[in-house]
Amino acid sequence: MNNEKESALTAMNTNGRSKLTALLYKTLMSFVGVLVLSMGESFMLAANMGMDPFTSANLGGSSLLHMGLGNFQLMVNFVIFIFVLFSDRHMIGIGTVINMVLVGYEIQWFSAIRQSLFGTANSLTLQIINAVIGLIIFTYGASMYMTANVGVAPYDGVAPIISRWTHLRYRVVRVIQDIIVMGLAYLVGGPFGILTFIVAFCTGPLIEFWTDKVNQKIYNLI
Repeated sequence: MNNEKESALTAMNTNGRSKLTALLYKTLMSFVGVLVLSMGESFMLAANMGMDPFTSANLGGSSLLHMGLGNFQLMVNFVIFIFVLFSDRHMIGIGTVINMVLVGYEIQWFSAIRQSLFGTANSLTLQIINAVIGLIIFTYGASMYMTANVGVAPYDGVAPIISRWTHLRYRVVRVIQDIIVMGLAYLVGGPFGILTFIVAFCTGPLIEFWTDKVNQKIYNLI
């Protein structure tokens, strides 16, 4: 009888350690994904052909208030985070915190590194090269961070909540959300261009490609 209890306790402890190890690996996966995503954003910023709607709006707002992107985006994320927390706290996880705190600062950091290594993209060819590299890296990082499944960015949590409240399809709500934020980005003078539309409406298939071919396999190993 005692041996059975000891075996059960051992199994429970082993299972607990396994879950903790898996969580740590998934957190690391989310962290690396956000790091890669931010690197991609820095190349898109250098291309000067627009940014994703949320970052574009934050860049415009931070410029108007003479603040760094990291500080401004953190404040905006915190406001959205409070909304998501009280609306559906199940969407919050360690990945939420990683994304909301780090992305703005990492874009600043990678932009400085990219500038020192490669200089300014002062021709259309260099702009296109930076845009393509940025999109590839950005979508891979976005796929990795989302596949880790340890919480969504505050901005990404808004559409599912509104969709549930209004009974509208998620895709419809997300498109409306991105269009509103694109309009805001334009009004505040954020980087606005072809990349803004591409990131908002056309990167889904590339993110799915990275998820199916690479990141889901990494997640399954975890």
